Amino acid sequence: MKVFGSGVVIINNSNKYEFVKFDAPLEIEYFKGIDWMIDYNEVKDLSEEETIALGQSIAEEKNRIAQKFNSMSLKERNRNMDLVFQCELLDFKLCSLRDILFFKQGHIKMELPEMENISTEIVQEKGIKKLIKTIFDKKKH
Repeated sequence: MKVFGSGVVIINNSNKYEFVKFDAPLEIEYFKGIDWMIDYNEVKDLSEEETIALGQSIAEEKNRIAQKFNSMSLKERNRNMDLVFQCELLDFKLCSLRDILFFKQGHIKMELPEMENISTEIVQEKGIKKLIKTIFDKKKH
């Protein structure tokens, strides 16, 4: 709703690397539960070799699923079409990882959203609930 709430959004080369901030608790929980989406915070500090190795492991998982699907009879394939969907999601994950690698190498230009620095003083002073609220406070970002 946040992206499409105001009508049709056309994504093309001019806006495909723009960010949308999701900060409502339900939005955050939703994205935490998506395992086919690359979390930039989990891969931003990986070396190029580590990023490539992660990509290879994702590709190997996709190949295992594809081989399993391809070895099935037509009747079994019809009952297991979710395997095709799983492969497509892994393709998305691979493309996202590729884009992160290209970004780190300077081939893709995008402006990352700024995050405020959070000190341990804030945690001690306000407590963890206040810290989380501070991090996701719309007015500050």
